[in-house]
Amino acid sequence: MAGTEEIYWGVDCGSSEIKVVALDGQGNILLKRKKKTLFPLQDHVRLALAGEDLSPFQNDSSCDIKEGHKIIATGYGRKYISFAHGALTEIKAHFIGVQKQCDLKEAYSIIDIGGQDSKVIAACNNKVDQFVINRKCAAGTGAYIEELGHRLEVPLKDMTELARHNDKELSLNSFCTVFSGQEVIKTLMNGERIENIIYALYSSVVKRVMEMTAITTDIVVFSGGVLEFHPELVNMFARKLKENNANITCILSPNAQYCGAIGAAEYGLKSP
Repeated sequence: MAGTEEIYWGVDCGSSEIKVVALDGQGNILLKRKKKTLFPLQDHVRLALAGEDLSPFQNDSSCDIKEGHKIIATGYGRKYISFAHGALTEIKAHFIGVQKQCDLKEAYSIIDIGGQDSKVIAACNNKVDQFVINRKCAAGTGAYIEELGHRLEVPLKDMTELARHNDKELSLNSFCTVFSGQEVIKTLMNGERIENIIYALYSSVVKRVMEMTAITTDIVVFSGGVLEFHPELVNMFARKLKENNANITCILSPNAQYCGAIGAAEYGLKSP
């Protein structure tokens, strides 16, 4: 790419949103964009990439990429973006995105809550050591929170503040979104405060993720849009982790929602 402006694009094709990040040749973030995931997926990824301020495409109607621009895709829809120069797993993309922004030298874990799955990644010696993914059901994911919030008729933006005003610790016994929804409605009809129900919803997410694997590192980094959008959920994870390790350090990654896209763009910058 010598002699041309070098722009490295990372596009995270998530189940709920498409996130786009552009880096310059020195790895500085030039822009961040997002839009709702719609179909045909490739058409909407193109719309997310093609902004008036900066675009990797030669014109408004084609998918031909400008010289000096490179696109790496990640997320569940990464294999369907034909104009991308490469694809990266979500695990590797989130690891690279966190490592770029947090620059951690010690072993650490990453907890990422996505729209359709949850991931716990252990990193050591500047590489992914091991990971687990919950893909069996929506429990412990953004879809779970969104669905139960819809049942409660509570906007997602209001959930954290409501959870902070709980006065009782309830438990949702079902991990299944369908049965949890029924349980939530029954609890609400029995006169329980909505603040306590939302706190219980958050608690069930924490419980589900913590049951996926044992976290043994002294540093945990949170990534993903769900945790950025629900700060009280981050606080609850931190409190639970400190029950097992009082010295643990919990960090919400900068640009948590864009970690996957940042990691994909950084991979494009560093790879041949």
